[in-house]
Amino acid sequence: MTRFEPARATAAAPLAALPSECDVCIIGSGVGGSAVALSLAASGARICILERGERLVREAQNQDPEAVFVERRYRTRERWLDGAGEPFTPGQYYFVGGHTKFYGTAMFRLRERDFDATDHEDGSSPAWPLRYADLEPHYAHAERLFGVHGRAGDDPTEPPGAANEIITSSIRQRGRKSK
Repeated sequence: MTRFEPARATAAAPLAALPSECDVCIIGSGVGGSAVALSLAASGARICILERGERLVREAQNQDPEAVFVERRYRTRERWLDGAGEPFTPGQYYFVGGHTKFYGTAMFRLRERDFDATDHEDGSSPAWPLRYADLEPHYAHAERLFGVHGRAGDDPTEPPGAANEIITSSIRQRGRKSK
């Protein structure tokens, strides 16, 4: 695989530094964008990843939960407006890699019941037009791609799917303990 250094767009010339032709433009290099890029890498397509953020500088605070979550050292300082027009600071991180730099390495599957219609105090949410079983193969693929591991069966609400057990078995075969 060939590694390319990113082109740098500037405020004065936002698109001048970008490739003039690409087959696929992926917006964002977070978990979704990077997974799409990886899946397309061997296709021969000319891929451009458009990323808003810079590379995260390596420093001791990267590993410090106090700096990351309490001091909000890496969160954007920009202000957004909510539905009522009130300003707030979003929980966004704009870096190459997106939220994967700070997401806590947890990836959860929706539960089967999450796809059902749900009644709320002020209304209801309709059922999804697809079921958990429709997404299970994609969850399994993503878990293999990102190296998700753990012990299946500890969570009583855990959805069905062999991926967790397969990953746990793979870890055991390598002589490692799953947590």
